[in-house]
Amino acid sequence: MGKELNNSMADLCVIDERVKIMLDTAPIACNFWDKNFNLLDCNEATVTMFGLKNKQEYVDNFYHLSPEFQPDGTLSVIKAAQNFREAAKKGYMRFEWVHQNLQSEPIPTEITLIRKKIGGEYYVLSYTQDLREIKKSMEKIKETDELKQAMFDAMPLCCNVWDEKLNHLECNQETLTLFGLSSKQEFLNRFNEMSPKHQPDGCLSSEKVTEKVKEAFETGRCRFEWMHQRADADPIPTEITLVKAKHGEKNIVIAYAKDLREIKASIEKMRAADERTKMMLDATPLCCNFWDEKFNNIDCNQEAVNLFDLANKQEYLDKFSELSPQYQPDGRLSSEKALEKIREAFDNGRAKFEWMHKKINGELIPAEITLVRMRQDDHDIVLGYTRDLRELKDTVAMLEQLEILAFTDGLTGAYNRRYFMDMATKEFLRSVDSGNNMVIIIFDLDKFKDVNDTHGHLVGDEMLKAVTKSAQEILRTGDILARYGGEEFLVFLNRSSLEAAQKLAWRICEHIGVQTFDCLGHQLKITVSLGVALRNKNAPTLEEVIKNADCALYKAKAAGRNTVMVYDE
Repeated sequence: MGKELNNSMADLCVIDERVKIMLDTAPIACNFWDKNFNLLDCNEATVTMFGLKNKQEYVDNFYHLSPEFQPDGTLSVIKAAQNFREAAKKGYMRFEWVHQNLQSEPIPTEITLIRKKIGGEYYVLSYTQDLREIKKSMEKIKETDELKQAMFDAMPLCCNVWDEKLNHLECNQETLTLFGLSSKQEFLNRFNEMSPKHQPDGCLSSEKVTEKVKEAFETGRCRFEWMHQRADADPIPTEITLVKAKHGEKNIVIAYAKDLREIKASIEKMRAADERTKMMLDATPLCCNFWDEKFNNIDCNQEAVNLFDLANKQEYLDKFSELSPQYQPDGRLSSEKALEKIREAFDNGRAKFEWMHKKINGELIPAEITLVRMRQDDHDIVLGYTRDLRELKDTVAMLEQLEILAFTDGLTGAYNRRYFMDMATKEFLRSVDSGNNMVIIIFDLDKFKDVNDTHGHLVGDEMLKAVTKSAQEILRTGDILARYGGEEFLVFLNRSSLEAAQKLAWRICEHIGVQTFDCLGHQLKITVSLGVALRNKNAPTLEEVIKNADCALYKAKAAGRNTVMVYDE
């Protein structure tokens, strides 16, 4: 009895040492916590990620390896405790986190917390993925987008001003460039010459311009196409936007002219397509509102009305406080955070952030807000631009799901054959370079055809799912299980001896063999046969190791099934 106990203790020590080696050589930072949030251990990848000397230095400096605040404004120590409690309660949690090294250089990461019960006590394992390279790539994309926005903002647009008596008062430099004139006075003196006698619709230009300016004074805004011409009679098709504004005590109309010559030239043969494109452009959900220095919402555009399904601008202004939930996703009061961001824009000139809006009917609208400080007369205002992110968020979620489907077997949830071969090939090459052992286990369900023939393929599918789940219960962290085809499965074991792999194969065999599976109401039992093969000089490629494991599987079948065979050269 004592000898058996000593042997068992020796085996446990060996297993413990192997697990420790696997933990320390894993290419991802791993931490081990008890239920009281005490850090018990970490692996070498953790030390490497933070550029530290050893594990003890990591443990001693752990609370210095996160900034005081996370990007959402929450204290790191509070948010860490919240996430830990959530993981301890639910068993699993994944989130993004900003760490830092001892030089205070930020390290963006993705953390996965998993609760495990060991010896009657619950522990939490954390896996930390370094996101610096990913974030760096995303920042480059962001910089490119901002550059495009700056180029768009600098697009040439001419402007001139009218009073209520329809006198032409002023113009800007772009106007002179557009018409090839030398001075503002020349443009004011020759304004009537800058349009042909008749517009393309047959109306007199002199009458139509008077009509449109009056319309702008009456309605506040109008937009239309207009045919201008240069002093040499060269036609200039333009889009005119007239906007009524206050200038001192008087009303004025500001006219913005957009040169359409290049656009017209490039899309003349595609007029029908252009009309559809223009409709989509006009319907782009980008609303705008204005804030004064006392943080009053003083105006908005029509797109703001459309975004929230409101009747008019006044309803938008009256109900603005109702167009956000009480709390933002980071837990802060919307009213407080909104004032903070507007104040930031007034102080710094600009603020950009994500925001959760809400329609009157309760529908949530995730958005990207850009606040820009502008000078109006003798005081500052802040313009707010709202970009609807609902479609973008849905697209991101769909891409994440597609990514999962790309490497997962749709029936069993195990990895698929293509993903297995890709991952196993990479790990195989690493094992060759490092000199570590690598073992393949291949197994399939004994007499699985009888299940399909007797109970139908739907029951057979349920049996495949159940066996996959049962096998996964035995495998270790880091082992790769994949459905190789039909009822056949592969397991990739890195840094494992042949003896340890054989023991693991027997555990899978016995674990599956003693169970009764509920398959659509049918209580069924099944066994599996397994073949085990080790990479060595006679099997120098992954394909040859798989082939050898398959040969061992055939021997297991020939030996009566429900057994394990090791490839014997």
